[in-house]
Amino acid sequence: MAKPKNIFMKKMSLLLAIISSISLFSQEIITKEIFTLQTKEKNSKTILFSSQERSQDFYYIIKAKNETSKDFSKCKWLSRLSVGDFMYFLDALASIEEGSTFECSLFLLKYKNNKLNIKFNKTKCTSEHKTHYFQKSCNRSLNFVLYESQIKDIINKLQENLDNHLVKK
Repeated sequence: MAKPKNIFMKKMSLLLAIISSISLFSQEIITKEIFTLQTKEKNSKTILFSSQERSQDFYYIIKAKNETSKDFSKCKWLSRLSVGDFMYFLDALASIEEGSTFECSLFLLKYKNNKLNIKFNKTKCTSEHKTHYFQKSCNRSLNFVLYESQIKDIINKLQENLDNHLVKK
């Protein structure tokens, strides 16, 4: 009679271990879209700014993609910024002046002829396509051009979202 109780206890403990491990690993990830932007350059890109929250971690996500044409292959990019990095990016966007350049390890901003060229240094194309036959995968960095009206719009929307996040904390 000792064996059936022993087997029952082993099955119960295994079941409890599985249930508890599933609940630990299934932390909820909440992603909220802030806004989407369409660039007006020759190789037009759709850029999505969103925020992502997982337990105690909070990040800003920048997703971008361009469409395939005879001159360009389709690329996708994903960049994840901490709140501090995002604040730094916003401050740089708000303070850059015509004819100036701002460079750091995260991004490069060049403001010339009423156009702001933004390049994110730590992003690579995630489409896993080849640039030419018999070559390595595409490793293009995310860069895009914004005009003055778009810059003001981005700053206002992103700053509003950042302020809302900081007030919640």
